[in-house]
Amino acid sequence: MFDDEVAAAIRDDRERDGYLFPDYGRYCFAGVPATLGGMLGVDLPGDPLPDGAVADVPGLAGTAPDDDADYDRVCHVLVDGFGYEQWRREVAADRAPEWFAALAEAAGVTPLTSVYPSETAAAITTVHTGRTPAEHGMIGWDAYLPDADRVVQALPFTAKSGEGAAEAYGVDAADLFAGGSIYEPLAAEGVDSVTVQPTKAATGAYSAHALAGADARGYEDLDGFRSLLTEALSESDPGTYCYAYLSDVDGAAHEAGTESAHYRETLAAVSEAVSTALSGVPEAVAESTLLVLTADHGHVDTDPETNVDLWEHDFLTERMRRYETGAPAGYPLTGNDDGGDDADAGDPLPPVGGARNVHLHLRPGTTDEVIDYLDRTFDGRAFAREDALDRGLFGDREPADRFRRRCGDVVFVHRRKAVWRGDEPGKLGYVGWHGGLTPEEMLTPFAAAPLSDVI
Repeated sequence: MFDDEVAAAIRDDRERDGYLFPDYGRYCFAGVPATLGGMLGVDLPGDPLPDGAVADVPGLAGTAPDDDADYDRVCHVLVDGFGYEQWRREVAADRAPEWFAALAEAAGVTPLTSVYPSETAAAITTVHTGRTPAEHGMIGWDAYLPDADRVVQALPFTAKSGEGAAEAYGVDAADLFAGGSIYEPLAAEGVDSVTVQPTKAATGAYSAHALAGADARGYEDLDGFRSLLTEALSESDPGTYCYAYLSDVDGAAHEAGTESAHYRETLAAVSEAVSTALSGVPEAVAESTLLVLTADHGHVDTDPETNVDLWEHDFLTERMRRYETGAPAGYPLTGNDDGGDDADAGDPLPPVGGARNVHLHLRPGTTDEVIDYLDRTFDGRAFAREDALDRGLFGDREPADRFRRRCGDVVFVHRRKAVWRGDEPGKLGYVGWHGGLTPEEMLTPFAAAPLSDVI
């Protein structure tokens, strides 16, 4: 079942005034790639999870590459947004989907903290590289690229208009993050990797680099997921790492919140899809496969009526750094349609990161007064860049140069609200959110068991 003793220990050690900080180097999501690599005899970047996280897995001798284990395949299923607290709550209320409830009973669920930000762009890049956000440099869904003086949406690698970032701004997706994919060192040691993801996540400029070395397969719906995952495992050779990603639960939480009927219906559909896919795997393969289920983050439910529009706070917009080359055409705050040729026009560089991980790039000399304003005006935590780095918010290793250049002068985390720009009303209208430091967002599950025990 759920290891609430570990959860309590994490919170006792890492929680401060309701904010749960990442447990880098111990019980942290960043340790999953190194742990799974170790199970297959490959040394990957990062610190493996503590022995306690896998101590109860039958037949697993250890997590170090030199150890012997009874598995020659690993199937890592990542359910985006399905946090430890949400899974535990659904089981406790006796309304968890059948397979998720059975998995919690059979495998046990160890809590991990997410990375910061507890955001898909940062955490999924950690999955594919084994590196913390400070090392790989991905700060959130929206990233400011100082060399291009433009903001891009990182994973789809697009401008805010939806146009491809390479075409719009002449930037290269290879510069999005530092460090190569884990699939290349796996391949070098004779381990085949296959990824099963929505087509939009399996293809594109970001994925070409994040999935380098893997056989990337894309699906259009849950029916496609079922068939692709069954096929990937059934046809696999010994020495295979299979990564399967589902985004549906995260989408339902954003749209309606984690207490909604829509959320629970989606959770049931995902549970059925995973269980059906795994049930189709031949017995001989299942007996030698370790199943691991994780999530990149959980969710906190917000009130769209009271979420914060930063564009309504002139004190902040007046202190935001200006585009060096002028704002893009159609820039929403000023209604600028001429491409912003005049760099002195005063178009502020918008907040980046995400609504629970707000990075503000500021005019010189304004950092302290902006932090004071945020502390006085909102219920949240504001960090100057160096303060965030000193306390290891984004990782416990040396930050990459691109991280230092992209990180805001101030990073702001509201206690429980979304804080974003009003030109994107769809985001301010979300109910479920993540990226911040509440336990609901930060605690993620790690469940591991022989596949033959859970199908």
